[in-house]
Order: sequence, then structure tokens, then C-alpha cells
Amino acid sequence: MANSRARTASIGAALIAGTLVFTAGGCNNNQLEGAKAEVQQGAIKVTVPAVPAFEVPKPNPDGSHTIKELRVQGQKYLKQEISVSGFVVWAYDCATAIRQPSEDDAAVKKRIEEDPTLCRRPAFYLGDTADTPVERAAWIVEVPRLPTAAEKKNLPKEAIEAWPAVPPYKVGDQVVVTGSWMTSSPHGENNTDGLLVYKQMKNVTQNWETPPLDPNALPAATIAPPAH
Repeated sequence: MANSRARTASIGAALIAGTLVFTAGGCNNNQLEGAKAEVQQGAIKVTVPAVPAFEVPKPNPDGSHTIKELRVQGQKYLKQEISVSGFVVWAYDCATAIRQPSEDDAAVKKRIEEDPTLCRRPAFYLGDTADTPVERAAWIVEVPRLPTAAEKKNLPKEAIEAWPAVPPYKVGDQVVVTGSWMTSSPHGENNTDGLLVYKQMKNVTQNWETPPLDPNALPAATIAPPAH
């Protein structure tokens, strides 16, 4: 009986040893690694486009500034007198602004003469091109206007003669405007991005330029038009 058990133990040990040898021989390292990824690391190269260089707009050769330059670095010129070149892309017209559906030109003119306060002070917008949207244009304010009938009647003759020259302009005109670059005007216009308080202008399209000041004219404070 003892011999039978010994033979059985020997056969079992031999079977286990054979199984281990077979397993070790049948599985190599490659089989244990598993499937390899189809995309190998470093196989794909991504080309990133170069970042375009940004050039800060510069003044024009004549020293005037473009609207683009003022939009980018207008803070640099605040409270300074500068010249701005561009095209008139919008102009305030009182008659158009206040006209009622049934009014003709004569009726509108009469209303304005009777109550000049109906009108805002003249202003216009300048763009770098004739088709620049108003929201990307520069606001020109405090533009001189003609004296009203009441002003012609009531103000001294010297004041009317020394009245600031009223510039001709219309949408599409190419102009160079000189004035103070500010965020607010003396009569209450405000723009945190900047606005130009008018001083003088050259209309290239209409071949007109603000005439030189008369040294004998009344001081500006004396002849300054009223708020409206």
C-alpha cells in the first residue's frame, strides 16, 4: 500500500513539472505584452502656424494720425493737439434729425430758426476709408456752425465778423482735422475711447482750408457760440 502511494505521488510531481515547463516554453515576452497601439508615439508631426507679427500703427508722413492708430494707442495722445486724416463717413444734419413726416424743407427751417436749441452742435465721424463703419470711426465734435438769425441780430457786429470759419464737408470727403484729443468736450460730449475737439480743418476733396486767424479779432471766449 505504501509503495502504491509513493508511485502516485511521483507521477503527480512529474505531471506538475511537465506543465510548468510547457507553460514557460510556450509563452514568450512578446505574447505577454499584449496588442500594440496602431498609432506609435512620435509618428505624427503637427505643424503649428507662426504667430503673425503685430505692427503698431504709425503716424502718416505728414505727421497726421490714422483712425486705426488712435484706436490702438489713443491714450498716448490724450489732452494733446493732433491732426487726424480720414474720410467723413457720417455727418450730423439737424434738419434730417428733427424732420417730421409731413414737413417740407421750409417748415423745418422755420422751426429751427424759431428754436435753435432743437439742433445739436455739428459733429461728424472720420474713418480711414470711405466705407468705415461709424462704430470704428473717430468722433469730431465742437465743429463751428453758422450764427442763427437771433445771434446775427443781437450780437455785436465785431463778434459776427470774427465768427469761427464754418468748414464745408459732406460724407465721402477726405479731410485733415486738427484739434484736441480728449475724452470729453466743453459742451458735454463724452467718449472714453477718445474724441477730437475741433480747431481747424483742411478739406482735401473740396480744396478748402480754415483761414488763418486775424490777430486783431476778438478773443475766442468773446465770440464762442452758445451751447446749442
